[in-house]
Amino acid sequence: MKSLDTLNNETIHLLHNNKLLLPLIKSEFIKNVLEKVNIEKEEEEKLIKIFLEKYGVKDIDSKDQWMTDNKINSETLKNLALADVKLKKYCDDNFKHKVNARFLERKNQLDVFVYSLIRVDDMNKAMEIYLQLSEKEADIGDLAAKYSKGPERNRRGIVGPITIEATHPILAKELRASQVGVVHPPIKLEEKFNIVFRVEYSEPAQLDQMMQEKMAIEIFDEWVQTNVQEINEKLLNSSTNKITN
Repeated sequence: MKSLDTLNNETIHLLHNNKLLLPLIKSEFIKNVLEKVNIEKEEEEKLIKIFLEKYGVKDIDSKDQWMTDNKINSETLKNLALADVKLKKYCDDNFKHKVNARFLERKNQLDVFVYSLIRVDDMNKAMEIYLQLSEKEADIGDLAAKYSKGPERNRRGIVGPITIEATHPILAKELRASQVGVVHPPIKLEEKFNIVFRVEYSEPAQLDQMMQEKMAIEIFDEWVQTNVQEINEKLLNSSTNKITN
């Protein structure tokens, strides 16, 4: 990439030692990729207008002042306003054919759950709570608000909607095996917590438009990471050889 040719060997190693080289390469790589994506002039103007309106900019005078205040030029403004649309278009043009296979590979990790959770320090307390719920002597929301040690306490125990991949592996396994509406006996979660939970709702992942975009962007991110690592290694190897020679 031409933008990286301006870096001398010492600068490359300075950036690397401060963990700034990889982020720089990634930023420049993505910028170069998206620059090749064409957007019709009319759509471009519309997207810039929408972008500016998000910041309260509604006329040309305000636009010029906003750009001055934020120290950006017209080209930077255009890049910011078009980035998301260009990314979606690039992914659609280049990775759409891989989306279905990616989804089938990842489907089990993308199922969505909503569940009620109570976490306590003591297993005896967890068992006491479980028995109360099993005998319908108490409401799980009331007990969560009273006893739970996690942030779910402020939501009366409700967690989600959340994908299974974002859930603790031990809990995720139990969620999959649980029936909706049935309180699960206490299980130990790591060293500190014992939990009682109940699945309130589950939904299998579907390959809808939003999921297609998610899968395409995941593929794009992996492709970017592979290229960035290669560029990083070449830069470091080249600069090291020049310094030692």
